[in-house]
Amino acid sequence: MNVIRHALVVALAATVLAGCASVAVERAKDLSSAGIQYAQATAKVVDVASDAAVDADSDTQVVTKPRPPVSQEQQEQRAARLEQLDVQLVKTISLYATLKRSVNAVEAYFRALQELANGSQADATGEAVKSVAERVDSLSDALEKGAGKPLLTRAQVNALGGLAKIVAAQVHGAKVAKALERDAPTIGRALALQERVLELAGDDIRNNLAKSNNQFYLTKVKTPYVNGDIDGTWADHRRTYLRVRALGQTEAAVTSAQAAAKQMQNVWERILSGEYSARELTAMLKDTDDLLEAVGALKDATRAR
Repeated sequence: MNVIRHALVVALAATVLAGCASVAVERAKDLSSAGIQYAQATAKVVDVASDAAVDADSDTQVVTKPRPPVSQEQQEQRAARLEQLDVQLVKTISLYATLKRSVNAVEAYFRALQELANGSQADATGEAVKSVAERVDSLSDALEKGAGKPLLTRAQVNALGGLAKIVAAQVHGAKVAKALERDAPTIGRALALQERVLELAGDDIRNNLAKSNNQFYLTKVKTPYVNGDIDGTWADHRRTYLRVRALGQTEAAVTSAQAAAKQMQNVWERILSGEYSARELTAMLKDTDDLLEAVGALKDATRAR
């Protein structure tokens, strides 16, 4: 009888442990989904910001071009000015390129973490998670170097060091919890740096949307209307202009990338403490999707000029 009872206890314990492991795997999938969704949306915004930085400057040069004839002295001055502008834009684009690599590395980290939770080749996967975390950290160093100044305050740096202490090991399972405790400050730092750099992205997107849309309005909507030269495309062009104007001037849309990065830091802390559900991320990224849609509509319409 004792043998039977002992066997039942062992079986019950195994069932409970299996259930806990299953819950841990599902939670890891949730947190991985959150990180992947954030990274994919943010990477698209970084591409838009990089293009916007160049397009906004180029549009300015087109509008302010001198009337011919251009003297030799003016040509030399303009050549020097163009070189200066290009040097600054190369720095900006390089910073965005590093930012995108950082975002992509964060996505890779969450994918590797999910594999670790699934128990797929645990030792090898554990090393892969560690390796990706080290790449995230090196890219964070590169971000600060590219910015040319410290991006985080001492208080922020100190706070990041405390993230490892809030990991709920009993929620995540031993292997995932060990990785999270090790990498919590690293991923937290990357997210904080991404938010700071994305402040620049918001300005570039705002400036480019306003300039490009205003120029589009002048050439494709206002001028044809004033001249009475309205063809079959005028209504479509007007709709595009108004739609981009509405979305582009909405503060939530313009600052959505930065807001998502800021919110993702809160999400990361909640992930560590075991309180997070990935479903909440959909609403958070809606403004980002709206902004990307507005930029895409303007680009498509501009190509059709």
